[in-house]
Amino acid sequence: MAEPPFTIRPFDKALHDRGAFSCGVEAMDRWLRQSVAAKIASNRIRLWCATDEGGRLVGFYALAAHSVEVAGASDLAERGDRHAIPAIYLVALAVDRTCQRTGLGSALMGDAIARSVAISEQLGAAALILDVLEDAARDRRMVFYEGLGFRAIDPKTPHRLFLPIKLAAIQNEP
Repeated sequence: MAEPPFTIRPFDKALHDRGAFSCGVEAMDRWLRQSVAAKIASNRIRLWCATDEGGRLVGFYALAAHSVEVAGASDLAERGDRHAIPAIYLVALAVDRTCQRTGLGSALMGDAIARSVAISEQLGAAALILDVLEDAARDRRMVFYEGLGFRAIDPKTPHRLFLPIKLAAIQNEP
């Protein structure tokens, strides 16, 4: 299926009608409708939205500042690390049911990765981190993220994945 034309831009309450969005995970849909505006207002997250040619919200992702303790990040920690490791956290990524399996999720991830690389050049972050939702689609999500270079941050937490910013920067070179 061909990828539909879309635009990704920062969330704007006036432009992005969240009411009809449905990704198939009710908790995610509810979070988008009920919690996002307050999280943005309190500087907890930043949200980027994908819209189709008609301006309909068809996907989104959210990023936040984050850090992980060295003890819980054996595969990310470097020798001699003693303090929390700075990172960027992918809080959420979702695609409306009507646009799933069109490449929009990959495009949103690509945008999130590129944005994380750019942020790390200003702030310093070792990795982009995410937690894979534990539901019936978990294995499909794992394959998707692992295909992008993500791997488990620690054997004790296989659902928490990371992509080193250094690797992401190389993958995003023109």
